[in-house]
Amino acid sequence: MQVSLVLENSLGPAGAPAEKVHAYPAWHRRGRRIAALPLLGALGCVLAFAYTYWFFVLTPSGQRIENNALLAGRPSTTDSIAGLLRDVDFVPVLGVTAVVLPLLALARRRYALAGGALVTLLGSLAAAQFLKLAVLPRPRLGDSDGAPGHNSFPSGHVTAAMAVLLATMLVLPRRYRWWAAIPGALGVAWVAASTVVLGWHRLSDTLGAFFLVSALCCLAITFRGQKPRRSFGAQVTALLVPVLVAGTGYLATSAGAEGGGVLVMAVVLAALSSMVMVALVTWLMLGERVQRP
Repeated sequence: MQVSLVLENSLGPAGAPAEKVHAYPAWHRRGRRIAALPLLGALGCVLAFAYTYWFFVLTPSGQRIENNALLAGRPSTTDSIAGLLRDVDFVPVLGVTAVVLPLLALARRRYALAGGALVTLLGSLAAAQFLKLAVLPRPRLGDSDGAPGHNSFPSGHVTAAMAVLLATMLVLPRRYRWWAAIPGALGVAWVAASTVVLGWHRLSDTLGAFFLVSALCCLAITFRGQKPRRSFGAQVTALLVPVLVAGTGYLATSAGAEGGGVLVMAVVLAALSSMVMVALVTWLMLGERVQRP
């Protein structure tokens, strides 16, 4: 059938040679192309990560805003909902996740997903620690008002929570991803908000973690060899949403910096930003799909 189709289309009018038409399914010819939409999402996350670090860490005004919120969060007690985070040990959670997720992907014979899950989980944790300890300094710019001077960008707690969620979603069947994304996003939002309330991290630390993990997850999606989506609106959304999240953090905290609501603003933004980024990555996972005959 395929051979006859190729032969019939190999001759044009009057026996003249015509353009050859392959009989292979479209998904076979296009299946190994790089998916453009997640790649744009990864680029947007990198830009947002760089902007967040530049403004909140490397400028005096950014440091002043975040130091105010950080110092305001220190009186928090373990009696609050945020205080429950003190009892959470991420080490066994990460260990179990690193073993179970690849096994689940291999059981489904989705070998690329196993690699993508490990890159998202272990790559995010390694990158966060390396960037925080060896690459990204936190210079003292002006009066710190007693705020800690060591670098805490990006947050290790938030990186771990976000990485566990996105890596889990990668290996789940497509129809279950939103079911995992909704409660998972709420859990990540709680971890991010709690680190700010307890005075462990600044807002920028949580944003940096969101962008870092999302970028690696988007890269894992990019090289799964799926059909590119060509909608211009979708491409703009994938690129600009992370940048807008970073910009919103600047505008909102700047507006509340002179009043007493800077801590509340930082907590709310940490929670909302996590949910927006989880929704974006979930949409990218579901939007890239191979069309099989």
